[in-house]
Amino acid sequence: MASYQYQIFVPGGNKTALVEGLAGLDGDEVKRKAIQDAILAKHKSDADGEVEQVGFVNTDKSKPPRLVMTGGEFCANAVRCAAAYYREALRRDDDHVDILVSGAEKPVRAGLTTTRSAKGVRLKAWAYMPLLDDNSKTVTPLNDDGLYWVSIDGMSHLIVPQTQSAPYIREIYANSTDKAAQMKVALDFLEKRAVDELLYPGIACGVVFIEHIVDVLKIHPFVHLVPMDKTFYESACGSSAASVGLLHSFLIGESVNFSLLQPSGSLIRVEVDYTADTFSNVRISGGIEFGKTYKLEV
Repeated sequence: MASYQYQIFVPGGNKTALVEGLAGLDGDEVKRKAIQDAILAKHKSDADGEVEQVGFVNTDKSKPPRLVMTGGEFCANAVRCAAAYYREALRRDDDHVDILVSGAEKPVRAGLTTTRSAKGVRLKAWAYMPLLDDNSKTVTPLNDDGLYWVSIDGMSHLIVPQTQSAPYIREIYANSTDKAAQMKVALDFLEKRAVDELLYPGIACGVVFIEHIVDVLKIHPFVHLVPMDKTFYESACGSSAASVGLLHSFLIGESVNFSLLQPSGSLIRVEVDYTADTFSNVRISGGIEFGKTYKLEV
């Protein structure tokens, strides 16, 4: 058995564990999954919620910061966690860090900011999403039914407008205590609505159901990991927020800056720079909490 140390982070409700050290794990997905399963089991009954995902960070200061997810996928909220980790745990004074992230070809820039007010100190983590080199493939209309496939490097989402989301959202709420039933709602929708060549374009893809609550947009994000054949209803999802922002910017033909309500009740802000039919940046940001550090033998 080997001993591993990991720290918990909570970016907007999406409880994430980062395992310290990549030596021997970088190319070993089986071992990473064994560690993830042990961590998920350990925190399954936590009063503040389960750990939803596990990433592995490089701690060798002679090498660039690196984040590898268990299944080798891209995860935007885990990038924000990694930025917080590198800023605090390794005592980096930079206002940002460029992280090599699984699922993305180019380094992802991310950082941690501190704001102070009468309510106290608040930490926010942010990250720029890796855009596709070919902007024309970022947003793809599917048939004539109002659905859109939105892609960034390493992750794609099927975005479902409220007009079509409503019955599925009712099912999601109705099955609030049955996770398997919730996952089936999303996966069935993906299989029925996305054409074969778009359904599984990479390691991970998702479906995002949009709900209007007064003057706020709420998202219900599901992510499907192809190698693991598992679907997750995320309590908060940064790449889903980014995809909805990209679609909104595309539809109105200009840059946007707004917040999306997550299932956890937290907000993720998405900022998209869009001019002359070209996306130049998409940035997500939101609150993050530092949790405890644990040790585990696997």
